Amino acid sequence: MPWAGFKALFSVIAILDVMLALKISLRPKLILVPPILLVAGVTFASMALVFNAKAKGYGFFTCYFAVLLSPMMFLSGVFFPRAQLPAFAQAITDGLPLTAAVELVRPLFLDQWPAQPLRHLAVLAVYAIDSFRVALAFTRQRFAR
Repeated sequence: MPWAGFKALFSVIAILDVMLALKISLRPKLILVPPILLVAGVTFASMALVFNAKAKGYGFFTCYFAVLLSPMMFLSGVFFPRAQLPAFAQAITDGLPLTAAVELVRPLFLDQWPAQPLRHLAVLAVYAIDSFRVALAFTRQRFAR
C-alpha cells in the first residue's frame, strides 16, 4: 500500500516536472497536487488489496480493472465532464474515490481552489480505511485456511 502511494507520488512529480519545464502550468497551487495524489494512490491500493486477498489466480485481477476502475474513469469526470451525466448518475458518482481525486486536483491546475475539499478528502479517507479493513479481514481469513 505505501509502495503504491509513493509510486503515485513519483508519477505525479514526473508529470509536474515536465509541465513546469515546458511552462504548461506555473500555478503555485500545484504544490498541493502531490500530497493529494499520494492519498489517492493509497486509497486505490487499499481497494486493490481487497481483490488481492480474494484472488485465486492472476486472471482475477482483471476484475479490478474491468469491473471497478474502467467504469469509474468514465463516470468520474476524468475524460468527460460529469455535468453531462443525468442528475441521478451525478449523485452516484459524487461518492466515488476517483471523482473526489479529480474534484480536488483539477481546480488546482486552473489556479482555483477545490469546492468542498474536506468532503472529497473524507471520501478518499473512508475508501482507504474501509478497503484496508476489508482487505485485512479477507487476508486473515485466507491465511487461516
